[in-house]
Amino acid sequence: MQISSLFLYEVLNVSVNILMKYFIFESMKKTFFLILSVGFLATLFSCQDEFCLEPTTPNLTVRFYDKDTVENTKALNLIVWIGSGTDSVALPDYVGTSIDSLSLPLDTQNTFVDYHFAILDSVGSQEEISITYSTEDVYVSKACGFKSIFHDVTFTNTTNSEWLSKSEQLSTEITNETEAHVKIFH
Repeated sequence: MQISSLFLYEVLNVSVNILMKYFIFESMKKTFFLILSVGFLATLFSCQDEFCLEPTTPNLTVRFYDKDTVENTKALNLIVWIGSGTDSVALPDYVGTSIDSLSLPLDTQNTFVDYHFAILDSVGSQEEISITYSTEDVYVSKACGFKSIFHDVTFTNTTNSEWLSKSEQLSTEITNETEAHVKIFH
């Protein structure tokens, strides 16, 4: 009888171990799948604010107009560069292209910037434009961070070549790029 009870004990022990392993494995599979699903959903819905769709720091928008018909824009071939002397850098978007408007970035770390305009293939057509301003950093959102807006903007032509007839400043605040801030007549 002892042999048979020992045998029965071993059979029951093995059976219980197999059943426990099966249930534990099935339970772990369900738990793993549940954790994986929750993690995927959390990742999917936590990224909704990852992309900045708001406009950021605006540029100064300059439009060129015909001096004879002041309501009509007039394109010209310009070379535009920032700075002076050995520190000058040409803006590649505005080298030799026919344009009727410019979108000029302002230096957010300073309170002034100097731009130079020259008509392509025209000797002595250089104009120096000085722009002074004050900056204010404004919080946009978590994804976008801060943007700078510009106050007390002044636009001054410091040289007088013959192609720039006059300029008209339309705004002393730069908060967006949707409208022109300065008109230049030529």
